[in-house]
Amino acid sequence: MRVSTIVIVALWGLAIWGVITGSAQAPAAGFPKEVSPTLLATMLVMPVLFFGVGAFWMRHSPFYHPFLAKVIDARFGENALASFLARLKPLLLFAVGASTQGVVGLWQAYSGALPTSGAYAVNGFFLSGGVGFALVHFILYLRKVPGVYPSERESVARVQISTPPERKSLRDALRLYWWCLIGLAVFPTALMLSEKLFHLPFEAFILPFFAVGLLAGWPHLSGRAPYTFWLVACFVWLLGGVVAIALTQLVMFVAG
Repeated sequence: MRVSTIVIVALWGLAIWGVITGSAQAPAAGFPKEVSPTLLATMLVMPVLFFGVGAFWMRHSPFYHPFLAKVIDARFGENALASFLARLKPLLLFAVGASTQGVVGLWQAYSGALPTSGAYAVNGFFLSGGVGFALVHFILYLRKVPGVYPSERESVARVQISTPPERKSLRDALRLYWWCLIGLAVFPTALMLSEKLFHLPFEAFILPFFAVGLLAGWPHLSGRAPYTFWLVACFVWLLGGVVAIALTQLVMFVAG
C-alpha cells in the first residue's frame, strides 16, 4: 500500500471519527431558539445556491494552488498534488462531515422534548452545506478541473490552468458587463422601500443580496474583468445607497 493511500485513509478516518464524536454536541447552543420562517428558509437554501453557483467559476479545486502544485510536483512527479487531491476528495470529505452533523442534529431536535425552529435552522444549515460541498465536487468533476478530475485520465485538467478567459480592460468590461451592475444599483432602493411601505422582514432580502452581489462580482471572479471592475461595483453599491435614502425620504414625505 502506498504512503499516499495510507494518508488518505487516515484523514478520512479521523474526519469521520471527529464527526461522530462531535455530533453529540449541540451546534445550536448560543443560537436563537426561534427564528422566522423566512430566515429558516434562507439558511436551508443559501449554502446550496452559493456553493453551486461558485463552482462554475472555479478553475481548479479550492484545495489546489498552482504554486504549491509546482513545489510538490517537483518533488514527487508530474501532477502529484492534483492526483492526490482527486483521490482524497476533500470536498466529499467535508460533505460527509457536514451532512452527518446536520442529520444527527435534526434527529436530536426532532426527538427532543421541545424542538425549536432555531435548532432546525442550524442543523439544516449543516445539511445544506454538506449538499453544497457535494454539489461543488460533482460540478468540478464534470468540468474536469485539476484537483478533482483524475489527472491520469485526460490532459484536459492540465490545460484548464493554462487557458483562462481573456481579461478585458476596464472600459471593455464595463461595455460588455454593465448589466451585471443593475441589481447592485437597484437593490438598496428596493430594500428600503419594501421595509417602509410593505414592512417586509430583512431576512427576505438575504438571498437577493447574495444574488446581486455574485452577479456583480462574476466578471472579475471569472477572470473576464480587472479588479477595478469590482471597485466600480462597490462605488455603484454606495451610490445606490445614497439614491435609496433620498428616494425613500421623498416617497415617505409624499405618502405623508
